[in-house]
Amino acid sequence: MRLSLYPADMSVAIFAAIILAFSLGREWIVAAQTGWRHLSKLYRCKTPFTGKYRGCWWAQFTVSGGGSTIVVDVGHMSRWPIRLDIPSYWIGASREGLYLARNVWNLLHPALLIPWQNIRSANEIAYKDVVRKVGPASYLVGQPMAFHPVAAAAQGIAEPLLELKLSEPNWCISLTAQLAAFQEAVPFLGTKLALLKSQ
Repeated sequence: MRLSLYPADMSVAIFAAIILAFSLGREWIVAAQTGWRHLSKLYRCKTPFTGKYRGCWWAQFTVSGGGSTIVVDVGHMSRWPIRLDIPSYWIGASREGLYLARNVWNLLHPALLIPWQNIRSANEIAYKDVVRKVGPASYLVGQPMAFHPVAAAAQGIAEPLLELKLSEPNWCISLTAQLAAFQEAVPFLGTKLALLKSQ
């Protein structure tokens, strides 16, 4: 009896190992491309975060350094007024800094706590100002209630976005997401915050 089940058990174990390896590989790529892996070496949140935070369903990371620039979109926007899916990111704030976290299953994305002095600027931008990175037509057909920033700009959607920039001598990382996701951080940004209404 054990001999007859052994091949099937092995098949299940191999399939599970392949899925796990694929998931971790994808996590590693996203962490590297978004700059999260680099940021975690500098700003890893080492104690439980006790401040307030909000869900963020879409974010765009632009990483510049070494003569190249990488733009990565994570998550998606939606035309639905109420979201039932789990946010891709969590954004919070405390006196110590800006809190960025992913979900517990994103094993290669440790939570970050970035000191306010390390944020160079925080500018409100319009959808038309977001780096143009249009997905394939199949994406829009498969998710008709989702849209990219380019589609939002074309439709005149006016919900504000906020772009945070961090910079070090050899690299620059910017994080763009909907302004509503940064509401807990706004009071701490001070003079670094530039809103379109005041420009």
